[in-house]
Amino acid sequence: MSEVKINCPNLEQNKLDCDCTKESCDKKGMCCDCVRHHKKIGNLPLCLRDINK
Repeated sequence: MSEVKINCPNLEQNKLDCDCTKESCDKKGMCCDCVRHHKKIGNLPLCLRDINK
């Protein structure tokens, strides 16, 4: 677990709002880690794919 995850003030709300369908994802609720991961692999996380939802 990263230091940032431990100190993220929005973690619980982020988990509730997260659109990720992969329940085992270790980045669930950690938006900064999730976006960084998806940028590295060349795509967008689900929450950013449809910004008009």
